[in-house]
Amino acid sequence: MPKLTVNGKTSRFRRDQLIEAARAAGVEVPHYCYHPSLSIAGQCRLCMVDIDRRPGPHRCNTVATDGMVVQTETDRWRETRKSIMEFT
Repeated sequence: MPKLTVNGKTSRFRRDQLIEAARAAGVEVPHYCYHPSLSIAGQCRLCMVDIDRRPGPHRCNTVATDGMVVQTETDRWRETRKSIMEFT
């Protein structure tokens, strides 16, 4: 089974969606438009995260891969989520 590290916590995951893989690691990625029974749009942008060695923002519709290292609580994304919530 593949491994994922989120905010320093490493775990194995089964599903390939980043948000579900993070949940398997015990980390809840903030989200608004995501639901496991629906297709993943990633439009709300609350689920933005940083992924090591991959430029740019990544959302819940990113496919999790073995060895991926994800940070969900960076200053950049805290501010982004705050501004999105104010807009919403």
